Amino acid sequence: MRKLALFLSLLVAAVVAEAGSYDPLEDLVSTAKKEINAKEAIEQSKDRVLNNPRAEKLKKGFWQFFQGQSGSKPGEFCTGVYWQMGRMISISGPGGDYRGALLGFVAVEPKPPFPRPDNPKDIQKVKVTLKQGSDAPATITAFNRTVAGFADEIQFAVPTIDAALAGMEDKLNFRIDYEGSNIFELEWHSGLAAREMLKKCLQGENVAGKEVL
Repeated sequence: MRKLALFLSLLVAAVVAEAGSYDPLEDLVSTAKKEINAKEAIEQSKDRVLNNPRAEKLKKGFWQFFQGQSGSKPGEFCTGVYWQMGRMISISGPGGDYRGALLGFVAVEPKPPFPRPDNPKDIQKVKVTLKQGSDAPATITAFNRTVAGFADEIQFAVPTIDAALAGMEDKLNFRIDYEGSNIFELEWHSGLAAREMLKKCLQGENVAGKEVL
């Protein structure tokens, strides 16, 4: 099966324009920060941890789905996010004038050397090395932005949502290196079920709030 890395390209103008007009992850990363802080609090009590299904779901990882812009037409800005504690992988489909797709890697409150633009409202280009599954590492120029003021994202443009969907496997590990350091690593599961949910969204079905565990 073809992998997402084979389709990554630099659609700079389109991505920058769309990123400025909507931010599908802002609410989610804000929720993530609250959930992570809550998990840290409940870990002080073993009994509460054992009886907290939300904490267990965060630990194992799960997918969430939504349209990344309020008022979107059916089938536009379809977004699936794999969330495991303070790390997320997102796949977003086309909407508005942007006809490509986006593959994003979000770290909540990351530590250096994870890159961050000097101005949190800016999007900068960074050169990173992406290792995906069993593929050879590929050094690629990507986009870097700050989300909700405290999370940072490495984002790649994918020519089409079909290309992004074609690269989804049930389990797939991603690693990103920046300036010689590993800044992000996460393996998703249930990728095939997530792909089917994204297809439903692209066909116009309302998937907001739905999850794949």
